[in-house]
Amino acid sequence: WLEDERRVATSIWDPKLMTELGDSMYQLQLMTLKFVTIQLSPSVDVQMWIDVEEQQTKGNGNGSGVLSLPAFKLQSVSFDPNVQIFPGIGLTAEQLGIQISVVGELRPSADGRGVTGQIGFVSGGDLPPPLRLAPEGLLKTASRTISKTVADFAVRSFQDGASAKYREFMLQQQNQP
Repeated sequence: WLEDERRVATSIWDPKLMTELGDSMYQLQLMTLKFVTIQLSPSVDVQMWIDVEEQQTKGNGNGSGVLSLPAFKLQSVSFDPNVQIFPGIGLTAEQLGIQISVVGELRPSADGRGVTGQIGFVSGGDLPPPLRLAPEGLLKTASRTISKTVADFAVRSFQDGASAKYREFMLQQQNQP
């Protein structure tokens, strides 16, 4: 299952929120977020690929060997916050100084019966001028809420999609003659 980058890519993200850009690049659309007068409909372009990693094995009296295991990896390469600070007034990531970085991987679990993975999400940037007047406590709460919402969305999509598609794949493999 992990040997097919496209199959895994379409398993970890809702296909309706994903555009294949070619050369193992995909654009992932996140959910729309609103805070006061600001609306974000961010997307992130990610490179997804398969690495084959070799692992030493210990045999049962038969010596040791090398096992090649696929590892699916992803890393963001660009980000569009698609921000509107007021209806009809948008700002680019460069204008805002916003940066988002996403990295992740899936690999066979230690027992070989499933997959295990990690995903990381980091964001940062400058506040748009109207929000610089807001109380610091309110901004910190909003920032934590937005970051948690985006991270939870990504993790849930990653976990739910990968788990369901892996189970489907295993059932297909078991039903093949």
